[in-house]
Amino acid sequence: MLKKKVWTMVTLMAALMLVLAACGGNNGNNGANNGASGGNKENASANAGTASDAPKSEWPSVLRIGSLPMEDGEMSRNADQFATDLGEYLGIKVETFEGEDYNMMIEAMRSGKIDMTTYGPFGYIIAVERSGAKLLAAMNNGPGSEGTSVIIVPKDSPAQTVQDLKGKNFLFADPASTTGHLYPRATLMKLLNVKNDEIPKFFSNVSFSGGHDKSLLAIANGDADGAATCSQCIEIIVGAGLIKAEDVRVIAESDPIPGGGALAYRDGLPQDLVDKMREFALSYAEKNPAYFEGMGAKGFFPAEDSDFDGVREVAEMLEMSPEEMLK
Repeated sequence: MLKKKVWTMVTLMAALMLVLAACGGNNGNNGANNGASGGNKENASANAGTASDAPKSEWPSVLRIGSLPMEDGEMSRNADQFATDLGEYLGIKVETFEGEDYNMMIEAMRSGKIDMTTYGPFGYIIAVERSGAKLLAAMNNGPGSEGTSVIIVPKDSPAQTVQDLKGKNFLFADPASTTGHLYPRATLMKLLNVKNDEIPKFFSNVSFSGGHDKSLLAIANGDADGAATCSQCIEIIVGAGLIKAEDVRVIAESDPIPGGGALAYRDGLPQDLVDKMREFALSYAEKNPAYFEGMGAKGFFPAEDSDFDGVREVAEMLEMSPEEMLK
């Protein structure tokens, strides 16, 4: 539990939901009614039952999964396929809904609008506090694999260090993003030897792009002087054909980030349903490895809530309430 000063506290991948979103999303503060249901895309899965046991009477008739969008739509297609496969495995209807950002997904889970989604590590620990989220599994490259956050600049930028960005404009990804906000803030504090509230004063302007892909596009197009993103995100966005690898340059890197993308579910779901969901998730890499390749991961792996304690410690160091972090 975080200190009361911090937590009175909130995010493929994404990829990018966990590394983008391990990573990303937007910084909107819309409520759950505008998130999981209003104006979002619905995908009804097949009802062919392949689960070993028939659904119990207390199972919901529809399971709802939250997902975040990506510029090229690949994230949405991956989420739809995951929902279809999960629905076939469980033998019940599964729907997907696109939200605008991690904060929206956290609020949607809190209000019971969604039953499961993937958060970045920071988004997850906030969802635990705010929404009673429970950990199902972690998306990463296996035990001992830890990603990082990086500070990037345009290829022709004269900046060689973060100190060279003084007086420039800077982009974070999403307020609830681990690699797009939390860890790069800590990195800037360390490298610039400043306090958290002094970061905005160092730059001429600090804002949120709305996602790792948007930050990378802004840097590649020369529309921003510096930005924070996940180390895997560059390869992912390059692979999607949105930018060229040489369009951006890394000038700083964070400490390793524990946990990985957290596949979390809403508290209150029947335990036998949760067991089946976990069974499906842990074996999904064998059924659909492409789902993970597109998000810079190898699969879902067993995980414990304590795996994210390192992220909690960084959040404490920033000494910011969730409301402040989400501004």
